[in-house]
Order: sequence, then structure tokens, then C-alpha cells
Amino acid sequence: MRILLISDVHANSWALHAVEQDASPVDQILCAGDTVNYGPRPGAVLDRLRRLGVVTVRGNHDNAVAFAVDPKASPAKQALALAMRDWTRRQLEATDLGWLLSLERRLTCHYAACRFMLVHGTPIDPLYDYRLTPNATEELLDELTRDVNADVLLVGHTHLPLLRKHRDLRIVNPGSVGQPLDGDPRAAYALWDDGEITLRRVEYDRTAAIDALARLPLDHKLIVDLQNTLSRGSIASITIN
Repeated sequence: MRILLISDVHANSWALHAVEQDASPVDQILCAGDTVNYGPRPGAVLDRLRRLGVVTVRGNHDNAVAFAVDPKASPAKQALALAMRDWTRRQLEATDLGWLLSLERRLTCHYAACRFMLVHGTPIDPLYDYRLTPNATEELLDELTRDVNADVLLVGHTHLPLLRKHRDLRIVNPGSVGQPLDGDPRAAYALWDDGEITLRRVEYDRTAAIDALARLPLDHKLIVDLQNTLSRGSIASITIN
């Protein structure tokens, strides 16, 4: 069985399409949240995820768009996150907002005798905790995963790919499909293939995504920040979502 593991699509339909094509064929897709915000095609991404039957949890940006609340992004990205939240809400249909509202903050599911737990941030703070990074200590992992009853913990939020074994638990952050922040602008994802997990990257049409961002009715600086994120895989002084 092949399961596509994704997170942080952030309304980037070009990156999502490339990941789909690169990973195909797969039997199921699991997503650790943040399907919208920052990107120019929120409606198209939500429609595609629903058509694919993706199992997903709610990220902080999904939550912000659905409830019109503070996304609590990093200080360097907060103004951008709020501006895009308001724009994104105006683009979505009632069915889209209803779908975001229906997402759980944590979810467990079974495939091929493997138990997966999905959260966006961490099990103890699904929406906003970004401490589960590649350099997390074993002591911190003990704290963050103490109540996890699963074989695989799928997380997102930091946009930093991670694959670690902690005791009997495998922890995977596939990185961001639509807005990588680790210096590599290629779309990031992971693949679970009969129990083996690999982190993968794929090129996508960033030019089309960057051109679409240029047409957004936002302050020029905010647009440039968004475009830089896609072209560079980072924005100066930004390391987390």
C-alpha cells in the first residue's frame, strides 16, 4: 500500500498537482493541515483535496480562515497572514468554509495495520506549537508525544521536513507542499510505501504561481514577500510558520 503524506499546501495548486503526479499511484492521501492561506488558489485546492478524498486535520491557517481569527503566525509573517486570511475568506464558497470548519484538530486512522495520528503542530498543541523541529531533543519529544498511541505521527506547521524514530514512534513532517521554508523551493512531501517512509521533493511551475500572486489586490511589499517565499524557499528572518 502506498500512502501520500502531505502538509501545508497553502492554496498552491501548482505544487499540489506536481506532488500528485510525482507520487502516483497512491492508495490514500493524509494531510497535516494548512490547506489554505498565503497562496492564490484556495478554492481550487480545497476542491481538489475533496475530490481526492484526502484525510486531513485543521491547521492554524485553516482555523484562521474558517473562524476569521488570528492565525498566530511568526512575527515576520503576521501582517501577511492576516491580509491573506481576509482575502482568502472572500474567495471561498460557503461549502469551502463549511469544510474547513468541519476539520478536526487531531485524528487517528488505520491503514495496512499501521496506526497514524495526524496533527498540525504537536499532539499537545495541534494548532500553534512549532517546537517539533528537526533538532528537537529526545526530552522534548518525550514531552510532545507522551500521550500518542500510534505507529506514525504525521505533523506539519514548521515547513521543515523531518523523519525521526522516537522509541516505537516514527515522526514525519513531510515539509510544505506549497510554501517550503527550508531553503529548497521545490514542493515537499513524504511517501509511506508498505511501511517504509521517504521524504521527497519535486519541481513545479513556480512561475505560474508567482505570476498569480502578482495579481492579488495586496500591498506590493506583501506580494513580494509571498513571491520570494516561492522562489527562494525562504523569506529573510523567517524560519517557522
